[in-house]
Amino acid sequence: MQEGEKASFHDENYEDAGAKIVSYEEVFKVSDILTKIRPPSESEIPKLASKTMIGMILPAITLKLFEDLSKQNMNVFALDCVPCMLSSAQSYDILSSQANIAEYRAIIEAAEQFPRFFARQMTAAGKVPPAKVLVVWQA
Repeated sequence: MQEGEKASFHDENYEDAGAKIVSYEEVFKVSDILTKIRPPSESEIPKLASKTMIGMILPAITLKLFEDLSKQNMNVFALDCVPCMLSSAQSYDILSSQANIAEYRAIIEAAEQFPRFFARQMTAAGKVPPAKVLVVWQA
């Protein structure tokens, strides 16, 4: 089974879009900027020297990791340290953005099973009023 196969993202799709598929070890050799969802493991830390990493670091919780990364002459953009408020920084708030994506996906999945239209949706930013017009298009 290829990586991403359960999510319906196959290597061929990325290659067709111009991506180059390389091994896990090769990623650290050919990349200047890396993104990670989870903090890097101890074995990955030396491989990040002189690179830029964007991801979760949790420096207040993983102090040793923060110190180890500080010794690598690297740039770290810790997404979990971006302030979480209703401001321009909110677009960087990874926990809320991922929850928001999951919420919309859940609504789409529920709509597939629900026998009628939804009246409205309520979010933290406010409510979306129901549509006044329904356009059905068949090509």
